[in-house]
Amino acid sequence: MFLKAYLNKLKSDPLFFITAMSVFFLVVMGTSVRHVASSAFAILVILGFTGIKYWREEYLSLSSLEKVFLLSFLLYMVSGVLSYFNVDDVDEYVKILERYFRFLMVIPIYLFFIKRQISVLNYLFAGAVVSGPFLLVVAITHYYEYPNVPAQGYYHHIIFGQLVMLNVGIMMSVLLTKVLDRRIQLVIVISMLCGIFAAIMSQARGVWLVFPVYVFIAIYYVVKEKKLRAIHIAAFFLIVISLSIFSPAGEVIKQRTVAAVNEISDFYTQDKYISSVGTRLAMWDIAINVWKHYPFFGTGPGDFDDEVRALQKKNEYVGMDILNSVHNIYIQALVGAGLVGFVALLAVLILPLKIFFTRYLKDKSASLAGFVTVISFMVFGVSESWILRLSIVSVFLVYITVIVSHLYLAGSAKKR
Repeated sequence: MFLKAYLNKLKSDPLFFITAMSVFFLVVMGTSVRHVASSAFAILVILGFTGIKYWREEYLSLSSLEKVFLLSFLLYMVSGVLSYFNVDDVDEYVKILERYFRFLMVIPIYLFFIKRQISVLNYLFAGAVVSGPFLLVVAITHYYEYPNVPAQGYYHHIIFGQLVMLNVGIMMSVLLTKVLDRRIQLVIVISMLCGIFAAIMSQARGVWLVFPVYVFIAIYYVVKEKKLRAIHIAAFFLIVISLSIFSPAGEVIKQRTVAAVNEISDFYTQDKYISSVGTRLAMWDIAINVWKHYPFFGTGPGDFDDEVRALQKKNEYVGMDILNSVHNIYIQALVGAGLVGFVALLAVLILPLKIFFTRYLKDKSASLAGFVTVISFMVFGVSESWILRLSIVSVFLVYITVIVSHLYLAGSAKKR
């Protein structure tokens, strides 16, 4: 029956099927299999341009909140263009500019969803559930091949861990808000456990910081909604914590946590910056100092590594890895695109939250999933400049677009 429904949908509405499958595969393997995220995003952009003659009509039909939401993505792209005024390394700037233009491409994708009345939120949810076991297999396979290296797919281990943990949060949202068969609940819980262990194996400490946030969200939601499943949620988190302490994964968490604490202490007490955390703290200091010289438009995307090289020629920060990423999206926006870029980034992150809060009663599952998505990326951004990594940028943009467009369509349907 399930397969038959898919085949019928393929025959009756191929555009919907293509859209749904693009979202599904991006959710499952967007940061572990090469080209999946970019290909899925490209397909959605192409579909968006099929309705170019309707863009103005559809945009004008949106509420003021949705219009400002789309304009925030335009502003983010403009901040990247304006930063050209201070750019020295034009070649690197052109490469990075693609990240900014992906934010602009959200607009035609969103208008396509609205015009065609396409909601693929359930495919995002389904992809999140499938991703748990899939990404755990990827992590275990990588571990056996490279036992001393953080688990990852084709891309960097940090963005691998980010997608895994994000999907855990999405599954948590589904469990909290939907009335599900016990067997489906069990499947989701098992997938969440798979995802949590895959995230642990990624050894991305910044990713782990999101888990306590999920715990807080779950407890708050249970109390606020007066759900009777509090004992189930408590049992789940107790299992996770117990396994994390008494399983081999617990040793990984302990080692990485102790290392982080020592690296922070060494940086502030002994000025040691040759370490994972120490280098981040050093780059944040450098970035803030650079930004003070280019407060409005920044030094330009692609120029930060040149600033580090200049300091090393003066015998400062000698031996530190030279990176263009400062491993913090907020400081990255400041140093790369100045106050304009920083404000644009905050708009991109905060405006969706406004939508999720105001549309909460229309669809609790979508609103909570959207809230979890934005909060996750806000936390990820404290220790990682994910806005410079194409695959995870595509993940962020697609998740937000799918959820916000679903809420808009849900509201429109109720009005009719």
